[in-house]
Amino acid sequence: MSKKVKGLLILLGVYIIALGVGILYFNLFLNKMDIYLNILLCNVIGTIIVWAGGVIFKTASVYDPYWSIQTILIGLGLMIHYNNFSIGSIIFLVTILIWAIRLTYNFITTFHDLTYIDWRYKQIKEKTGKLYQLVNLLGICMVPTLIVHFASIPFYHYIINDYEFSLLSLIGVGIMLLGTILELVSDINMHKFQRTRTSKDQIIDVGLWKYSRHPNYLGEILFWYGVALFTILSTLSGWHLLIGAILNTLLFLFISIPLAENHLASYKANYSEYKKRTRMLFPFKK
Repeated sequence: MSKKVKGLLILLGVYIIALGVGILYFNLFLNKMDIYLNILLCNVIGTIIVWAGGVIFKTASVYDPYWSIQTILIGLGLMIHYNNFSIGSIIFLVTILIWAIRLTYNFITTFHDLTYIDWRYKQIKEKTGKLYQLVNLLGICMVPTLIVHFASIPFYHYIINDYEFSLLSLIGVGIMLLGTILELVSDINMHKFQRTRTSKDQIIDVGLWKYSRHPNYLGEILFWYGVALFTILSTLSGWHLLIGAILNTLLFLFISIPLAENHLASYKANYSEYKKRTRMLFPFKK
């Protein structure tokens, strides 16, 4: 058995444990608290278990797939619990599943074994020292969990309230698919560039990346607005459901993008010139 397969099986075991405990607590608190608070509590508990797995196996990257699978597992669980397999719920689930498969596949292709760790986590570990595991739990794990949780609430809300499918919701589907396609095309551009580049400090300047420095992040941002609009356009109300998508946008604009650009500028000599001629998000000629 290869180190990669062994590592993925261990991660699968950690996630099965987290899922099992989450289901246990969901049923334990069912009818004892608000359903949305119950979902949040179970999500937090699952995150703590996955974080603990990262501590045991000495890599914060154990958490990486959580970003993409939490919405699917919770949404599917709610559909089973409420016996809601309406056309709208299925369309919603399948569209999110397409997004989740792409993101999870990306993780699997870059993961090589349990020594794998994202460069951002290495950087944070160097800066935080003995406080690293606390920062790991609260920052690396819990913050993304909470942001994706709140961005996913329109999906959970749609299932719980058993809304009737509206053709207007197809606008949300279109935006979700557009975001996923942008991410997929960005991935293809990046993988091709990495295979053909002549040096590590070479800057990607092909495909969508020729006009946008972060087309993958743009796709992620658009996707969550599509999730919110799917439910909002079904009822023509509930505009507060955009809060999660807005929080996600702020995460990218003020944390993810600055962190990535500072990292790239640290070893790519012409990155400042690339920034001047390329837009941050939207892939249009500057």
